[in-house]
Amino acid sequence: MGAFSRTKSAIGARSVKSAISALALVGAGALILSGCASTPSDSSSGDASKDLTLKLGTILPQTGSLAVLGPPEFAGVDLAIQDINAAKAGITVGVTHTDSGDTKTNIATQSATKLLSEGVSAIIGAASSSVSLTFIDQVTKAGVVQISPANTSPDFTSYKDNGFYWRTAPSDVLQGRVLGQKVLKDGALNVSILYQNDSYGQGLDDNVKKALEDGGATVGENVAFDPAATSFASEVTSVLSSKPDALVVISFDQLKAIAPELKKNGFDFKKFYGTDGNYGVITDAYTDVDIAGAQFTNPGVNASADFQTKLQALVKEQGNPALSVFSYAPESYDATTLVALAALAGGATDGATIKANLKAVSEGGTKCESFADCAKLLTDDPKADINYDGLSGPITFDDNGDPSQAYISIYKYLAGNKTEYESAEFGDLSNG
Repeated sequence: MGAFSRTKSAIGARSVKSAISALALVGAGALILSGCASTPSDSSSGDASKDLTLKLGTILPQTGSLAVLGPPEFAGVDLAIQDINAAKAGITVGVTHTDSGDTKTNIATQSATKLLSEGVSAIIGAASSSVSLTFIDQVTKAGVVQISPANTSPDFTSYKDNGFYWRTAPSDVLQGRVLGQKVLKDGALNVSILYQNDSYGQGLDDNVKKALEDGGATVGENVAFDPAATSFASEVTSVLSSKPDALVVISFDQLKAIAPELKKNGFDFKKFYGTDGNYGVITDAYTDVDIAGAQFTNPGVNASADFQTKLQALVKEQGNPALSVFSYAPESYDATTLVALAALAGGATDGATIKANLKAVSEGGTKCESFADCAKLLTDDPKADINYDGLSGPITFDDNGDPSQAYISIYKYLAGNKTEYESAEFGDLSNG
């Protein structure tokens, strides 16, 4: 079991989605994704005197049920590339952005085919675990690194990817524990769970349920739904039949159809607990239901105001809508930075070199907290052992490509569907 410690407002002063615009869901699709020019990959040289050129691709949501996460993730990647190139440390990075869609489409596999044909060395994405599972084999069998800023399904920990798959978001083993413990701490002992029946939902359901039952609670109703469903009357009736004193809902944007059904049944949203997939789906522009009192977990930190300011300046410069969602922007920034540091440490930009150096640049050695500082250590001594601690936390990859340490933040809805940051839990999975 991991060790947890509560950290109130020590991770930064950001209300991640305190003013989420109703346009956030379509804002992802409106991104101008061709603004960063792709550059040719250099996979042949370890000569320190020769500048490296790293070609990246992204497969992140512009459309689909997780489109709300697209803008901050693209912005996180682009800001990292801007910082890497500004450091002039012997590596130049270019990127091609593509859409992941969701599991109702095959957009992600088409995007993977496009990026592989362009010769990228690493792909950042997808956001959805289920979407990543549709193209992971295509990418990793090509010897290209895949690193997701938001995949949380436990399935990836033991997936046979030959070491080419990585992620900067923690497994839902951690989020599930934190969410279950939060419900218990709030005093609930009779809990129902409504979850989407895919790798994301199943992983979280298993771990939330385990945390609840280990803590002495009873899971009265445990109801799965088809992720493609649009009507939830019968499912809501089922989960409320045991008169739970807490309801956990594990979904994506289906929450906008689930919440009205809960309201029809007189549900008190102070008993509602959600996850990262549905946090921010309901905004202060959503007037059908006020979910004041609902609480949500979200992997990652409450990133600093300075980081938000830089992201907002970047998207404004790109001509994209202002960000009102910041989830997984730190993890996207760190994923990009780590790939570049792995290439720099290995002296080449091919997938095999990046794969071979990702773990090393994330653990042990001299701590550094920016690409520029880490790169200087490597420039001063090509054999230097660096330990990048990023915006999303300490990271520290394990042998499976999972971050073994991470934060899970907790957010609460206020009247008018505004949100505020409550706290963060630090989790360490290195000891199981």
